[in-house]
Amino acid sequence: MNILYLCDEYPPGKHGGIGTSVRMLARQMVKLGHHVIVAGLYAPGYGGADEFEDDGVKVYRFRRGFSSKIFSDEESLKSRIATRLLQVSGLMDREIRKSLATYKIELERLIKDHQIDIIEMPDYNDYIRFCSREIPFPVLSVPVAVKFHGSITYFIKEANGPLSGHILKMEQAIVSQAAAVVSVSEYTAKKSAAYLNYPGKIEVLYNGINTDTSVLKTSKKTYQVIFTGSLVEKKGIYQLAKAWNIVNKHVPNARLLICGKGDQQKVASFFTREAKDSVIFMGHLPMEKLFDQLSASNISVFPSYAEAFALAPMEAMLCGAAVINSNRTSGPELIDDNVNGVLIDPDRPEQIAEAILYLLNNRNICDNLAKKGNETVKEKFEITKVAEKYIEFYESVLKGRVI
Repeated sequence: MNILYLCDEYPPGKHGGIGTSVRMLARQMVKLGHHVIVAGLYAPGYGGADEFEDDGVKVYRFRRGFSSKIFSDEESLKSRIATRLLQVSGLMDREIRKSLATYKIELERLIKDHQIDIIEMPDYNDYIRFCSREIPFPVLSVPVAVKFHGSITYFIKEANGPLSGHILKMEQAIVSQAAAVVSVSEYTAKKSAAYLNYPGKIEVLYNGINTDTSVLKTSKKTYQVIFTGSLVEKKGIYQLAKAWNIVNKHVPNARLLICGKGDQQKVASFFTREAKDSVIFMGHLPMEKLFDQLSASNISVFPSYAEAFALAPMEAMLCGAAVINSNRTSGPELIDDNVNGVLIDPDRPEQIAEAILYLLNNRNICDNLAKKGNETVKEKFEITKVAEKYIEFYESVLKGRVI
C-alpha cells in the first residue's frame, strides 16, 4: 500500500503528540513493507530540511506565508507583532490562500509520482490558527481518512473558551469531506463528533508506542518524581506545583523533575520557598535523555485537563515509572485505577499530593503499579499491533466500507 500522511510537525523540530505518533506509525508501516510519504505545510521558521528520509519514510516540508527572518522564531515578540499586523491587514489570509493552492499542486504531484492509495490527515492543521476568515483545506484526488487527534475546536470547547466561527467551519469541512474518520480515543471521538457536528461512524484506534525502544536499565531513585509535558495550564502543571508543596512538607527529601518547554518562572511562582529547593527544571529533553530520566524515576505525574490520547504516560509506563494520571478526558482509557496506575482529579491538588505520598511511602505497591503499567503498553499499545489495525482500517476505506 502507498500511504501519504499529512503532518505539520514531523520531527525533528518543534512537535507535539501528533508529530510523535505520525512518525512512529509511518516508520512501522515501512517496516511492514508499505511505501510511506509524509508531507506538511510548515511555518516559515520551522527548522530543518525541506526534504529528507527518516528510516525509510520520505518527508517533504512545504512552507507557507512569509519567508522573512522576523518569522524564524514564532515565539519572539517581533514575530508575534508582525503576525498580528498581517492578520489585521488581511495579508496573512492572502498568503495562506496562495500557500494552500501551491500545497494542493505539490500534494497532487506526490500522489501521482508515488501512486498514493490513501491519505491520512489530522483534524488539527496548523495554518488554521493564523486565519482571520474561512480558508478551506483543498480537496484531494484520493480517499482521505481524517484522524481525531484533537482539533482547535476540540481543545477550545473542552476549556469552555470562545471559538471563532471561521475556525469551526474550516474544521467541520475537513471532517465532512473525509472518506472515513478515525479517533485516537473513545472520549475524543464522542466529543469531537458533537463539537464538529459529525454524524458518521468513527473508528477508534489508539496511539501506539515502540516498546523496542532502548530503555536504560538503571536503579530507581527512590524519591524521584517526574512530570513530562508542556508547561501550560491544560497539562495541569500549576496544580502539580501546588500539590508538591504538600508533598515537600511530608517528604522533604523527595525530588520533582519537570521536563518540557514553557515558562519555568511562572511554574516556579506556585512553589513555596521551601519546596523550590526540591524541584529541578530540566527543560526540553531529547527522547533518549528523557527516557533515561523516566527510567530513573519511581513515579510520574500527568494531571492534565485536556488530551486526545496522551503519549507521555505511555512513555513513563514503558520506562517502569508508576503513573499518576488525570481522570479527565481519555485518562481512564489508559489507566485502570489502582491496577496499572492511579487516577486523580486535576482540580484537587490535595488528591494529587495524597497519591504521590501514598506511592512514595508504599514501595511495593508503587513497583507493582509500574510493572502492570509496563505490561499494559506492551500488550495493548505496542506499535506493531496498532499498525496492523490501521492497515485493516485503510483497506476497509479503500473498499468503500469502514470497519
